[in-house]
Formats: sequence, structure tokens, C-alpha cells
Amino acid sequence: MNKREKVALGFAADYMTYGVTKDIAIYGFYAYNVRLGKGKLSMGLKGGLDLSNTNYNNLRFPDGNPPDPLLTGDIRYALPNVGAGLYYYTDRFFAGLSVPSILTYISDAQDLSAVTPDFMMFKTYFMTGTLISFSDGFKVKPSVLVRYSMTEPIEVDLNANLIFADMLWIGGSYRIAEKAAVALLDLQVTPQLKLGYSFDYQLGHLNKYTSGTHEVSLRYEFEYSVSATSPRYF
Repeated sequence: MNKREKVALGFAADYMTYGVTKDIAIYGFYAYNVRLGKGKLSMGLKGGLDLSNTNYNNLRFPDGNPPDPLLTGDIRYALPNVGAGLYYYTDRFFAGLSVPSILTYISDAQDLSAVTPDFMMFKTYFMTGTLISFSDGFKVKPSVLVRYSMTEPIEVDLNANLIFADMLWIGGSYRIAEKAAVALLDLQVTPQLKLGYSFDYQLGHLNKYTSGTHEVSLRYEFEYSVSATSPRYF
């Protein structure tokens, strides 16, 4: 938001549909950056709404009638949530710790949802990685992502990117808990524009139900300064 890059603002909107349920998430982000040693420490907050609509009337049953009276009608909710995190980075290293959703949603016997703070349900994310430079034309960026909750098994993602001439990124990831492999390809078209593609393939029991997922990404950096000494790796 300013030349000293102390304050950053963001906005995110997600839309997801599965079965007869449609979910929308709308969030705003605020981050404050301070110099710490050779790098920067960013302290971030987010807040917004999760909106959900489940229309049981769109369900189809073999005999035409729902087996449970609760499987009728239109269930909606709009509930708030907040999150917080810390992120430290230099030109060659990064580490982050966050709790994206501090509030928890619970449903009663009538399928009505309410919000409650329950630290047992917190899902904490920790990530770290580094940049290893073998030459000006070839670098490797290994990283790890750990997700932890008191009510679920720990989840770990192992990631690595091969970077050629700061233009072509070829990488892979393996999610240990899900037994899923991810292949990705990124192309730095210009210093401001980056295009990406990734393919997620299940190696575990979910392999019977999905043939994989595709993701296409586009990244554009505004207010780019041509005097920047290096691309943004983190």
C-alpha cells in the first residue's frame, strides 16, 4: 500500500459446489511487515464470511421419498470466521505459521449451524523452505508443509521445484497422509506475469473414485519495479 511496503491488503472469494451444496467464502486480509535481520516478518489477519446453501429438495431417491424428514427443505447459513498468521522470509529462506480458521462451525440435530471457538478443532499450518542456487541458470527450491490438529492425524506435504533461468519451474509434491502426488509446471512469461499448471493424482484408496484434478493459475504483480534485483521465489 506504500513505498515502504509495511502494509499489505488482500481479498479472496471462493466458490465450491458438491452434490446439492454450494459454498461461498469471502475474506479480506491485512498484513503488517517489519524488517527482522536479513529478511522481513509479516504479521497477518483475515476476516470474513462463509456462506452455505444445501438444497435437499434436489436430491433424488429410488422410491421418490426421502428416508429421513431432515433430508427436505433448503438449509442456509452465513457465519463469520477469522484467522491469523506469521510469515518470515529472506532471499533464500522462508517460514510461516498460521491458523486460517479460528472459529469452528457445529450443527445440531436439525442441521442448523452455529459458530463457536474450539481450540481442539484448530488446524495449524507450518511451512518452511529454502532456495539452493547451483548456478545463475539452475536453482532448487525444496519446502515442506505440515498441518496439525488435535482431532486429526498430522499431515505432511513434501515439495520441490527445479528452476531454470528464472523462467521455467518444474516441480512435484507428495502428500503423505492422502498418498497423493502432484506435478506442476510454471512459466515466468514476463517479470510481472506467471502462468502455472498442476495435476493432482491420488495413489491411495481415493484412486477408485477420482482420476485426478487439474489446476491452472495466473499470477500478475502490479507496481513492479524494474530495479528489482531478483525474482520473487517465496
